[in-house]
Amino acid sequence: WYQRRVREAVVSTQSTGSSGINAEYGTFEQSLIMMLTLSLLFLLANLTTVESALDESGQKRLVERRYNGLKFGATKQDYVLFKPKMEPVEESYSLCGWINKIQSGDYKYWFAYGASSNNGEIKPADNGYFYTLSTTVDMRSKVTVQEGTWRHVCLTWSLTSRTASVYYDGVLIGSSTTPSGRKIGLGGYVVLGNEFDSYGGTFQNFNAFGGELFKVNLFDKELDASEVKGMADGGLCSQVEEKYGRSRYLKWEDLLLEEKSGNVTEIDVGCSPELKKEEREEENTEECECEQGNKTTFSRWDLLRGEKFYNKTG
Repeated sequence: WYQRRVREAVVSTQSTGSSGINAEYGTFEQSLIMMLTLSLLFLLANLTTVESALDESGQKRLVERRYNGLKFGATKQDYVLFKPKMEPVEESYSLCGWINKIQSGDYKYWFAYGASSNNGEIKPADNGYFYTLSTTVDMRSKVTVQEGTWRHVCLTWSLTSRTASVYYDGVLIGSSTTPSGRKIGLGGYVVLGNEFDSYGGTFQNFNAFGGELFKVNLFDKELDASEVKGMADGGLCSQVEEKYGRSRYLKWEDLLLEEKSGNVTEIDVGCSPELKKEEREEENTEECECEQGNKTTFSRWDLLRGEKFYNKTG
């Protein structure tokens, strides 16, 4: 096309002279600019469409990912470490989540927060032993932990109440009084799957969690007994926690995005909406053999519409 336009312009000069060339090239340049502009607009429109599709796909994956759990290996190399700003929970917090103990033994820590002033500001183990703000809450004698069983656990506290309370499966099992005026230390690290022996590190094999976590959330308020019970009663696959909005400061779906060290993998805990939908469809649909080699599917409601039951009473 370009070569043809040039040839036409050259031929035009034989009858129109130099002014004809200028006019012809002016028309040619205008056409070229217009075509380039239209091509650019077309390209941008397609890029926007692709970007939108990618955004929707990415958002869908993030929504589905929030229903994953985390499974930890049993060594000191298996953990998730990050450094959040803890100012929102400096004077009150509630740490709640679903815990599945797999490794035998005591002092297997599934969460820990440590500041430079104290490397054990918050650290719950999977056997009923808790430590927060220089205070021990030892509930091991009140907890029977069955390995391979999901349990809902909550640790709540506030500067006002000065009370660190422990809940198992929605039931308050014990509490301890924290020092007057003592707040959560700032500038520290959070680790999932172990606890700190020094600021920001020094993990031990015997403290490795080695179990599974799901829906661990850190709230910026001291939840009351009814709120904790509501979460536990809602069950593993509920979305009760989400109703707390911004009070859910460290969110489970955000923790899943943090860098994982060692043998830490995301697992399906059976709460995916698509999986639950398939289970419901399987429950409501059965397969029968109506003729030899001929299979069909029908709903349980279809059975009630059959001759044996339809319009029958008594």
